[in-house]
Amino acid sequence: MKGLHKLREWIENQGLKRAAVTNAPRPNGELLVSALDLLGFFEVLVIANECDRAKPFPDPYLKALQELNVSNKHAFVFELECRWSVWAQGTLTVYC
Repeated sequence: MKGLHKLREWIENQGLKRAAVTNAPRPNGELLVSALDLLGFFEVLVIANECDRAKPFPDPYLKALQELNVSNKHAFVFELECRWSVWAQGTLTVYC
C-alpha cells in the first residue's frame, strides 16, 4: 500500500495509540497485520468474534478503546469496510 509506512512513521512519531479491529478470525487478522508488516505497530488486535457482538455493533471498537485507555472523543478510525463500521461508529461516535 503506497504511503502506508510513511503514515505509520508519522503516527508513531506523534505517540498515538493504535489498535486493529477486525471481523476476520484471529488467524486471518494476524496474517493480514503480518503481511502488511504492521505486527509491531498495533498495540492491540481486537477480533470481533471474541467480543459479545461483532461489527456492525460497536463492541469491538469499545473493546479497543478500553484496552488502549482512550476516550472515543480522542479516537479516529481508518476503515476498509465502511459499510460495517459507519453504523458501528454512528452508535459510538468515532471519527472516520
